[in-house]
Amino acid sequence: MRLNLTHFLLISLLLLLSSCDNEQQQIDTSSIEIDLNFKRFEVELFALAEDTITAKELDGLQDKFPKLYPLYVEAVMGFGTAGSEEAQNILNRFTADVDIKELFQVVLKEYPVESLKGEINQIEEGFKRFKYLFPNKSTPELKTLVTALTYNTVVGDSLLAIGLDMYLGGDFPIYPQANIPKYKFERFSRDYLVSDAVKAWIITEFESEGGRTLLEEMIFQGKILYLVEKCLPSLEQHILFSYFPQELNWCEENEAEIWFHFIDMELLYTVENHLIQKYLGDAPFIAGFPEGSPGRVGQWVGYQIVDAYMENNSEVDIFQLMSNEDANLILQKSRYKPKR
Repeated sequence: MRLNLTHFLLISLLLLLSSCDNEQQQIDTSSIEIDLNFKRFEVELFALAEDTITAKELDGLQDKFPKLYPLYVEAVMGFGTAGSEEAQNILNRFTADVDIKELFQVVLKEYPVESLKGEINQIEEGFKRFKYLFPNKSTPELKTLVTALTYNTVVGDSLLAIGLDMYLGGDFPIYPQANIPKYKFERFSRDYLVSDAVKAWIITEFESEGGRTLLEEMIFQGKILYLVEKCLPSLEQHILFSYFPQELNWCEENEAEIWFHFIDMELLYTVENHLIQKYLGDAPFIAGFPEGSPGRVGQWVGYQIVDAYMENNSEVDIFQLMSNEDANLILQKSRYKPKR
């Protein structure tokens, strides 16, 4: 029996449209509601600091930021026990410090009140998608703060805070003066803020204790990046990997060399922490790789394996992916093997 070509094409088109409709349904967040309860902690804090901050004012600040205030005072800044006289005195000295006040003014100039609406909308949409994919997972409240050039993101119980002083641009002159390595502060720009925030929360939602082999850590990081991409689908690829475009290009052009370095050096099953950090940790380059290599190439390869696994195993959904702790199986079923 010969099929009518027009009929066949029509059926194919309908199936394609149906597939597109299903894809649209997968990313439809119109029925998902979350409350980021977004507030600018640093603005509230330095408004009080125009004069000496009283114990009563700090109590009011803690009432307004019940999760963030003790975390900020005790863990982020190390000022002592929240509510103690010692912490109050240190906080007053901190907010009265000329350099810290100037840093806050730079933050306020770069990020005026109400200026973060675009980023907040992106983060909210990202967490809506996350909530759709993982309804039993929590989403955080979102705050901003000044960490004295210490933390890009801070994650606590149902809380995600962004250190805006770590997103003042790669040319901000204080970063090198604070002895922050160039390969780090070059990425301290607004472009990376949304991705860093969503990634920081997702990592804490899936991180497990215990030692991992290099392959297991690569696959874990690859799964995180894959999920971040699903939550932020409009994110540029180099931003997803915290790279510059030329660094991403280097990885793509040297993919086979990277992979066979792991194979030839028999590195995939090492549990030696210094080797795992070498290939997965932030660094200006990877020793032993061709010139121009960026850091964290293990994360990039981990993503390539996970992406290939999902492409070659269409029956696996993202929930099953994130639940699968068998890195060897994921590698095997990914059929990942770049050509030399």
